[in-house]
This record gives sequence, structure tokens and C-alpha cells, in this order.
Amino acid sequence: MFRRILFPTDFSDYARRVMDCIADLPGVMEVVMVHIVGTNKPASLRSDMVSSARTRIESEATLLKNLGIPSVRTEVMVLESPAAGIDDAANRNNSDIIVMGARGKSIIKGLRLGSVTQKVLHESKKNLLIMRGPIIETLSGEKFQKYCPLIFSRVLVPVDLTTESWIAVEQLAKIPDVQEIIAAFVISRGESEQEIERLKQQAGDELEKKCSQLPTRGAEIRWRILEGDLVTRINDYAQETDVSLVCTVPTEKGFFAEMLHGSFSCELARQATKPVLVIRRS
Repeated sequence: MFRRILFPTDFSDYARRVMDCIADLPGVMEVVMVHIVGTNKPASLRSDMVSSARTRIESEATLLKNLGIPSVRTEVMVLESPAAGIDDAANRNNSDIIVMGARGKSIIKGLRLGSVTQKVLHESKKNLLIMRGPIIETLSGEKFQKYCPLIFSRVLVPVDLTTESWIAVEQLAKIPDVQEIIAAFVISRGESEQEIERLKQQAGDELEKKCSQLPTRGAEIRWRILEGDLVTRINDYAQETDVSLVCTVPTEKGFFAEMLHGSFSCELARQATKPVLVIRRS
């Protein structure tokens, strides 16, 4: 599904760990590595910065090739907006997905989504994989090497009863490496116990029908009904069940209608402790 990856790097240790994980993602045939030198840097230093960046990015590209990626290309650009440059590079290179780290400067737990990653999430129309959580921040050695190839193995997908919210489930079901998909419906409001029970019954019937009719490449599809705040409950359940990935599709319908377009995905990514995959609608 994601054979061509666009990978922006700032050469940090965090970015290096994301790069190491990319090498173990299933089915990757091409990686385009991008580094952007901001126009806010002094003009007198930019030439040296670009030259240094080209040397470093070629060195890291060689490492990726040695790790088994068939095609690795590099770009170094001088731009005012890194997010716009990342999106442009992904479009020019016909990348299937952008893979980025989530590291931000905030020291407040739950707010660590970097500003560039957040802008790409808001502005790009490309699929986006945000790498975060123990897979990047704490795992090392053999555990790290084992986890990365399994990132698509057990996926949690928040859904409602609209067709749009099931796009992620349908796309994931086509990936051979996905072993389990959990479709989670969150009841975030109800005026009475009777109303909540009615919603549970309606949702359960629809979820059972959709899951049973969806063809897969071997993945088991299960459904769960949760109660509580949408973003908080999804992230808590991801921890409780130790899924490998949380996947969402930005939409203006269903339970996202009361929020700004895509804001659920952004809030989910901001608070998540697991990698987050954002699948764009065609």
C-alpha cells in the first residue's frame, strides 16, 4: 500500500530512529529523503548549511540503501515554510505517504507534536504516518528491530456509522501485513441510560454487519463500543489493548461534524502514545 515514502529529516537522533524504522516497514520500494534549510537562517551561512546538509543526507541515504531499500533519493531545499516544502516534495515525487516524527519542543506531556508535523497534518493531502511512542522514544536493540516490521500488525480505527469513516478500515484490510483491525465506536454523549443503550444497540448491529461483509487479506476484524470523550477514550483504549498503530481518516461528517475539518485527527495525533496513521480520502 505504501511503497513510496517521503521522509523529511532534520538529522536529529529522533529523526534517525524514525529512519531506522522506515527500513523495516513492509513493502517499501522507494524513499525520498528531504532536508529543508529555512530562509530564517542568515544568508551568509546558508551556502555552508546546504553543503553540509547534502553531505549528511547522502550519508544517511547510503545507510538506508544498505538496510535494503531498493531506491533512495535525496533533496536539500532552502524554503520559508518547511511544511509546504515537504508537501511539495511528496507531490512531485508521487509519494504514497509522508513519514515523520512527532517530536515537539513542549515539555508538557500530551503536547509533543512538532509544529512542522502539525502543519503537514493540517495542510497536506498525502497520507501521513506520525511515528511516536515507545517505538521511537524508548525501545532499543532487538526489541526495536522486532517492533518496526510489526507496526501494521494490530490497528485501532475510530469509526462511526458513516461511509467516510470506514475508508481507513477498507484500506487497511487490503494490506497483507495487517493481522488485526479493531473498529472502535465511541459514544460520547447521551441524555439518559435508555438513550445510551439505544445507541449501543444501533451501533452494534451496524458494526457487526460492516465487519462481517468486509473482505480482507487475512486480517481479523473486530469491533468495540466505548464510552467517554472521543480522543481520550481512543488513546486510552489503544494503551489498554497495546495496539501497534492508531489509524484515522479526516472527515467532516459523523462524530467529527462538530469539530473543524481534520481537528479530530490532529488532536488524536497530539495526544497519542502510539504511532498514528492518517489516511486521506481520494
